[in-house]
Amino acid sequence: MEYKEITNKGLKRAYEFVVEAKEFADSIDLKINEVKKTIKIDGFRPGKVPNNIILQKHGEAINSEVINTIIQQKVSKIIQDNNHRPVSQPKVNFKNENDIKQDEDKLFEIEFEIFPDIKLANFEKIEISSTSVKLNKKEVDKRIDLIAKSQRTYKEQKDEYKAKNDDSVLLDYEGTIDGKNFDGGKAESQTIIIGSGRYLKDLEEGLIGTKKGDNKKVKVQFPKDYSAKELQNAEAIFECIIKKISSPEEAKVSDDFAKTMGASDLKDLKSKVEAQMQNEYNDLTKNLDKKNLFEKLQETHTFDLPADLIEAEFNNLKENYLQSQNPSSIDHQKEIKDNKLTADNEKKFREDAKNRIELGLILQEVGKAHNIAVTPEEMNKALFEYASNFKGQEQKVIDYYKNNQEASMQLQAPIYENKIVDFILTKVKLKKNEVDVDSFIKLYNNLNQPEKKPTKKKSIKKKAAKKKAK
Repeated sequence: MEYKEITNKGLKRAYEFVVEAKEFADSIDLKINEVKKTIKIDGFRPGKVPNNIILQKHGEAINSEVINTIIQQKVSKIIQDNNHRPVSQPKVNFKNENDIKQDEDKLFEIEFEIFPDIKLANFEKIEISSTSVKLNKKEVDKRIDLIAKSQRTYKEQKDEYKAKNDDSVLLDYEGTIDGKNFDGGKAESQTIIIGSGRYLKDLEEGLIGTKKGDNKKVKVQFPKDYSAKELQNAEAIFECIIKKISSPEEAKVSDDFAKTMGASDLKDLKSKVEAQMQNEYNDLTKNLDKKNLFEKLQETHTFDLPADLIEAEFNNLKENYLQSQNPSSIDHQKEIKDNKLTADNEKKFREDAKNRIELGLILQEVGKAHNIAVTPEEMNKALFEYASNFKGQEQKVIDYYKNNQEASMQLQAPIYENKIVDFILTKVKLKKNEVDVDSFIKLYNNLNQPEKKPTKKKSIKKKAAKKKAK
């Protein structure tokens, strides 16, 4: 087979090759003889249908199948001959399609990008900061107090009692805007806990000082980013009829309370809570370690990036953002409506796509170089753990993932990444840094803050999109 390389620049490769008219014609004849054995056409015995009749009825399908088969064979040959690893399916262009005749050779061009050659750094020379959290009894007691607070009950107050922050108010309310009702503005026997933030701030605060039996009108300003667009920035009047006011009674932390939480006594509860907290912080500190490691990996590796992969990742990020069912802001809502990113978000998503592809290629190379793989046992464990979240539907979930290769790959991807990360962390130097809970929370919150990474030969900014609380 003859072919000619026409592009060899960076990761881009392109070749020209010819499908000779005789090769094409011979392949058509072979295909016709193959289908002739099974094809049925009225007036002809099986296997006796003339070739020209077959071509009249099925020529387009036969031609298409034959040329595709020949092209696949030639593309595979080119890739094998040159030991290429394409990052995606090669693009095939029919160069002389417009002026080609049936008995003439056909000229094709294929183009694709190859995976870059990545020289892995010596992990033993890499040092990253590794954080651990030191828990003290005060933090454990604070967590138990929060648990007790979440278990609190409410005691109904006397008629003359005036509602204050944290109280529970049972009421009927009806809201109007310019004297007219609106959807969702009316409710009966609704419970509002003042200061909980579950209702509009003005409405909650307007209930402070009310008593059982009161009929109070509360002026409410809807926020500018309210979920219902037609109510954004609107001013409403809520007429509230107070039916009952109750005050919280905290659960007393004691052996009896511990037993209600499944512990044998208070000491046992503290031990269980401490173990749970330590596991939580261990998971969070690992996220910090991963972030530090990922930044260091990108600092210490420089290679060409496949533009096609970056563009595909960018389009994926863009599509998910513009099809979101839960917009994070008014600006996000406008982008969804216009089906267009702002200039800042387009720049940010392109940078995110580049960073994801760069890091993914490094991790993939580590996995390949050290024969890291996800075992069937690990996949089954992950699948059963995931399926356990769907009570009564476990087997359906398991069957879905076992019969859907794409879904199975999505489940496998984080397991594979974590195995690679765990491997690298055993090789690098870890600079231990033990901190208290407050210091760790400040550290961890910085994960979501935009920051400029140290440069290698180029400057890379890594940002995480913030979601605005509703």
